[in-house]
Amino acid sequence: MNIRKFFCMLIAGLAIIGFTTVGMASEEGTQSESKEATKSEATAEGEDTAKADSDAESKAESNEKEAKAEGKE
Repeated sequence: MNIRKFFCMLIAGLAIIGFTTVGMASEEGTQSESKEATKSEATAEGEDTAKADSDAESKAESNEKEAKAEGKE
């Protein structure tokens, strides 16, 4: 094997490793962005659920107060 062929193979191998590393890094970046988006969506859904629960509780409390007020009258 002559030296020129060896260096060509070495450069090709390094290029493959470099492109693979860059590809993995960019893929990791998109995954972290999607995780952040999922977390914010989950938080928004949790807030909507909590708001609906608090609305239901306040309606139930007001109904109980009305029932007590009617019972006293």
